[in-house]
Amino acid sequence: RSQVMAESKRGRATAREASQLAEVDKYVEEAEVDKSKAEKALNSIKDDHKKEVEAARQREKELSKVKVSSSNVKFIQTQMEMTQEKAERVLKVHKDDVIAAVRSLLA
Repeated sequence: RSQVMAESKRGRATAREASQLAEVDKYVEEAEVDKSKAEKALNSIKDDHKKEVEAARQREKELSKVKVSSSNVKFIQTQMEMTQEKAERVLKVHKDDVIAAVRSLLA
């Protein structure tokens, strides 16, 4: 009878160990999945950032080609009390359209 009880205890211990091992395996698999998801998310963020930087660079390149009149720059600069650089920038964004530039500054 004691031998049967000992085998029963060993069987329960083995089952408990198997269950614990399964839990460890499950945890490791979940950690690997989480790591993979994190890497994908990080790569996606990096790609989005690269696209944004490239778009901003392209926008600056386009704005550098826009010519603005010095009288419009002076007008915006004095009326809106801003630096020459900021006045030029807002005029370039609005393709030297003073009315559109002023409206955007007042909005």
